[in-house]
Amino acid sequence: MINPIDNLMHQYLTAIALLCYATTCIQLLCYRRGKANYRINLSCIAWLLIALNGSCALEILLGNVHISLGQTVLAFTLCVLVHHAKGNVANVLREIYDYTH
Repeated sequence: MINPIDNLMHQYLTAIALLCYATTCIQLLCYRRGKANYRINLSCIAWLLIALNGSCALEILLGNVHISLGQTVLAFTLCVLVHHAKGNVANVLREIYDYTH
């Protein structure tokens, strides 16, 4: 028998992960580079992030995945980084690089 508290926690983790994946995907899709230089490698990374976050959100909506605490924390971390950089992938990578060095 499934513990009701475990089931509730799983529902919360799933909802948080879904929101993180969806908002990250939307933030990346809505980014406008303005006068920033176009770089194909960063555009490919952005496209990949959009596709992966969108597919993760879709899998959750379809009920095909079991979300763990680690996946939720990773989705939340990426969400915070992307929103802090306002969707600019170059700034996300720069933040990670500056933090590690």
